[in-house]
Amino acid sequence: MKTLFDQETAEALQQLCDETCEAIRLARQSSDLDDLSAVFAVAFLKLGMATGFIEQRHPGFAREVETKRQRVITALVQEQQQNKH
Repeated sequence: MKTLFDQETAEALQQLCDETCEAIRLARQSSDLDDLSAVFAVAFLKLGMATGFIEQRHPGFAREVETKRQRVITALVQEQQQNKH
């Protein structure tokens, strides 16, 4: 099976993903808004780093992620509108 990344890249990406998951886990335990915003900031930073990391080897990846994010937002808005009626 062909892998998407070489071993070093896969390990670096795995570490970024693990750190993102840890930040999100900490966010769930946050007791105040300041802590929550700090861990969200870390999670967003790590996700951005992971996206940029992949973008270096697969140009267009970040644009594809943004396109799909917009589709999800559109679908959620449509679902909310349907549920109101």
